[in-house]
Amino acid sequence: MKKYLKKAVFSLIGRRNVVFAKIFFMSVYNYYHDFKLFYGHSTVFKQNNYNKLEALMIIDYHRLEKGMLFEEMKPRFGKESVERLHSFLGNNAILSEFNSRSQVVIAFKVMIKYFQLHKSRNIDIEDYYTLTQYNSYLQKISTLDGFQGAHELDRDTVYKSNELPFDIFARSRKSIRSFTGEKIDLEIIRSAIALALTAPSVCNRQASKVHLVEDKAKIDRILKIQGGFNGYIENVNQLLILTNDRNFYYTVGERNQLFIDGGIFLMNLLYSLHYHRVACCPANWGKEVRDEKELDKIVEIPKSEKIICLIPIGVPKDKARVTLSQRRPVDEIFFKV
Repeated sequence: MKKYLKKAVFSLIGRRNVVFAKIFFMSVYNYYHDFKLFYGHSTVFKQNNYNKLEALMIIDYHRLEKGMLFEEMKPRFGKESVERLHSFLGNNAILSEFNSRSQVVIAFKVMIKYFQLHKSRNIDIEDYYTLTQYNSYLQKISTLDGFQGAHELDRDTVYKSNELPFDIFARSRKSIRSFTGEKIDLEIIRSAIALALTAPSVCNRQASKVHLVEDKAKIDRILKIQGGFNGYIENVNQLLILTNDRNFYYTVGERNQLFIDGGIFLMNLLYSLHYHRVACCPANWGKEVRDEKELDKIVEIPKSEKIICLIPIGVPKDKARVTLSQRRPVDEIFFKV
């Protein structure tokens, strides 16, 4: 009976339409399930567990790290981030759960360095960061171990590990934001992309695309939309836009595969640029539809392609200032299940 009913439905509606309706329903169902998980577990809607609070803490201390990169430090920069970090680092109930987790320790160190930098320049921040708060943080952190919020490296030091084993090379890669303004030769860019093509992709479909923008006015407008490269835009004369093409995915289960394949290619491209001595910094494109529509007015990227990341590139200055960006120990992220 079921077999005849199925044949009747196919005859009445058409096999193609039935298959389309099934795929449409499964797409809606799966995207709805994705949304439920995002709603329940992201920090967008709720900040109700320690991982979410730690994520917000890292965002704020990294803002301070980036502010320390400027040779001419802006007085009282990141005031709002400092105030939020006070509320976190001063909450004993929260800290008791974290104990000595790596990122909490780094947050203390960044805050201590922030105070010291302002004090060394005789800049008053007492209205939002008191000496009492500073001393309490010092008591919690027994030593700074030579900690600096930003490190200065000369150009040769940045690239001296390029011919060494991968474990040394990988640790030598840094996000560099300060460029001379000189452009990278097109053949070097092509060579870097060719090397990045060694990245694996689902069924070897290789859906990633790289768009080069060299129009300075367009670059400035794009980075203004991105919003995270302020203070460094002046000498950015080349911008790579990494995308991944939706045309290459054919099942509902692959609805998020473009982010996976795009992310794998991105990391390979960053290593490849580093190997070719090209300074770069991945600029997060976690933007909304309205932002993507604004970008569409500036550059023509096919609608089928999803932007994965923006990558400003250039020749590094003789002295490069980089953030510490302390990594977690393996035990914080590795679990046997």
